Order: sequence, then structure tokens, then C-alpha cells
Amino acid sequence: MRKPRRAAPRANRNAPPPRTVELTIDLLGARGDGIARLDGEAVFVPFTVAGDRVLARIEGRRGDGLTAALIEVLEPGPGRASPPCAHYGRCGGCSAQHLDDALYAEWKRELLITQLARQGLAEVTVGPLVRVPPASRRRADFTFVRAKGAILLGFNGRASHTVVDIERCPLLDPDLSAALPGLRGMLSGIAVDGGGEMTVTLTEGGLDVLVEAPARLDLFERETLAAAAEALDLARLHWRRPGTGLVEPIARRHPATVHFAGIAVEPAPGAFLQPTRGGELAIAEAILSAIPRDVPVADLYAGCGSFSLPLALRGPVRAVEGEQGPVAALDAAARAGGLPLTTEVRDLARRPLAAHELKAYPAVVLDPPRAGAAAQAAELAKPVRGGPTTIAMVSCNPATLARDLRTLCDGGWRIERITPIDQFPWSAHLEAVAILRL
Repeated sequence: MRKPRRAAPRANRNAPPPRTVELTIDLLGARGDGIARLDGEAVFVPFTVAGDRVLARIEGRRGDGLTAALIEVLEPGPGRASPPCAHYGRCGGCSAQHLDDALYAEWKRELLITQLARQGLAEVTVGPLVRVPPASRRRADFTFVRAKGAILLGFNGRASHTVVDIERCPLLDPDLSAALPGLRGMLSGIAVDGGGEMTVTLTEGGLDVLVEAPARLDLFERETLAAAAEALDLARLHWRRPGTGLVEPIARRHPATVHFAGIAVEPAPGAFLQPTRGGELAIAEAILSAIPRDVPVADLYAGCGSFSLPLALRGPVRAVEGEQGPVAALDAAARAGGLPLTTEVRDLARRPLAAHELKAYPAVVLDPPRAGAAAQAAELAKPVRGGPTTIAMVSCNPATLARDLRTLCDGGWRIERITPIDQFPWSAHLEAVAILRL
């Protein structure tokens, strides 16, 4: 599911006048910012750790607190580290590269523990943090814009829409990172003055590239892009104009396939895929270890089959997903493999599987987007005779995961274990898999 474009930030009329202050950082916040106190108010200072004594400039307001820019670390606290990326501080992709490894791991796991406690689930046991290393990200969403005649391709800057031109990113798979200069050059001959976005996925057939921009391509530009795809040895290249929903194929040179449990799938252009192979395998292992063999499973928010296909090797699966493209890819892979899997296109936020529909499935897997699965959790929490006795819930948002778990626990479910999986290093994003029994 693609993220909507963010509106430009509005000026805060209640922002305090800028001033320079000396602060002592008390703790780390959920976004990776250090938090201090000033005149009874919280002050969020990026790139700091607890124990730092800093000079900072008060710049604005965020929620019930103030925001500040770090000017100087006067006395460092424990747990500071040198960031491994030259773009850190300007690029908005990472917020925690200034933490040493031990402090970072503790902070990351605590993100989940804190959200569970806020929902009255403080007694739940959270397992050790499963780490996915840097340099393993196989999928990334880039932003690009033309500035002074040159293409800037990278990520949005911290708290801004300024594009930080990325030469190297320590999170990316080396093959993806090495492709950035060529992709930047590919866009240089296209009229993309308004900029756009580029989704790049490293598949087994090569790079799969989807460009989204308002430019109307003429024949010459299509030919230019096709020639670039040939020169860069891309697997596929597609173009999409925002708001149209139509994806135009520019070049298809190799099948852009990935494998789930040995089963080949060719996802739709730009389709959701777990960002790292290691993260995908860790999630799948947590799910499969909790679900018995030879029982029907409902896989909700199934995507293109990351977990549906491994499950279908063990028993019948009903895979439900809200978008047609991923469902078509999953259905084709299941048919080619002769697997006992049925698919359905269904918006589960608007029309969740009702309690009576769930009675046929002893086990349910959910992997919703960041907004969570409030409607589906409510159906699963309804008392009904028969039906699911195991739930495996996957989430990339500890806050909505904790909210949905609270709903399920209020309906009689018991949380057996939660495994935090860090496949978003140096950021405030955290994957987790919760196993529940009835």
C-alpha cells in the first residue's frame, strides 16, 4: 500500500520565539529524540541521548512540548556513537544512528513495551529483539526532483520536503545502492520538473522500477526510458501518473520474481513486499511455529503471499487482500504450484470477515498496514462457538498493534508471546509478531 503524499507543513502560530538554552536530556523519546524539561514543558532535541548536556535552540511546538535544534553537545551522556552515514542529520530516513548498539537495541525493544503498557498490557512478555542487519534492504521508496537542471534522487529531509540527494545508503542492499547513479541518469532526459517518486525493488530477475510522476511521456521519452532500462539491465520499468491508477509498462526484460518458501511470485509493479528478506523469514518463522499443520488458515491482508504460500504448503489457506494486483500475483503463483489456496479481493477495513465467516478457520494470520486492523480485531473478539483458536498478528506499528491486542484480550484472547523484529534499523519503526490463543 503506497503512502499518501504529505501536505507541506503549516506555520505554527503558537510557536515560541526562537531562543538558545542549555538543557540536560532526561530520556529518549519514541521518535529517537532526546527529551529535556524547560519551564515545566517537554523539549524534544534530536540527535541526543539521556545524560547529554547540550546547547539547543528552541524552534517550535510539537503536541504538548517544544522542539529544539541541537547546537552543541557540551557534555556527552553514555551511549553515544558516531553515525555511519554521511547523510545523517539531513536525511529524514533515520533518527537513531547516534545511539551505540546496546542503547539502540534497548530503546527499540522498549518502543513496543511502552505501547503495550499504555493499553494495560504491561504483564505481557516481550521476547528478545530479532535483528536484521543494515545493507539488506531490498525495497525502497525514493523521492526525486529537478533542481538547477540536475536530478536529485534520495529521501526527504528531516521534517521537510527537501530532497536529500543520496550517494550511498548503509541500509540498502549493495546492488540497490549501486544502481542509484544510473537511475538518476535515467530521469535526467525526462520532463519531470515537478518531481515524483520512484519505488525500486531488488528481485531475483533484477531491479523492478516504478516511477510515479505527473509528466506526460511522449514517444521520444518512452524510447529514452526503454533504452535506459536496457542499459541498466532492469527487470521491469513502469510509469504511473498520480491519481490515475493506471500503470504504463515501459520495459519488461526479465521476470521480476521473488520466492516465498520456494514458490515463485511476480508481484505487481510497486506492490508491497517486506523490505528485507531476513525480516520476511523471521516473521514467517514466528507464524509457522505457532500454527499447526493441516488446518484451514485465513490469511488477512495477505499481500502477494509472503505468508499465504508457506502456509499453503502445510494446509488450505484463504488469502484476503484489498488490492487486485497482489491478489492476481498470489493467485497465479498458487495455481502454478497446485496449492490449496483461494483468494479474495476485499477491503478488510470496511468489510472485515464477520465472526460467522471465521468459524471455518482454526487459525488466522493478520498483517495490516500501519493503521492496524481495528474492524477485524473487533470481529475476532466477538464470542462465537467454534472458529479460530490461534491468531498470529503482524504489525509495523507498536501503537496500533497494542490497541488491537487490547481489543482481542477484552474478547477473551490470551497473548502467548510477542517477538519484536527490527527490520528498520536506526528508525522508530518496529515490526512485531504477536501470537494469541483462545
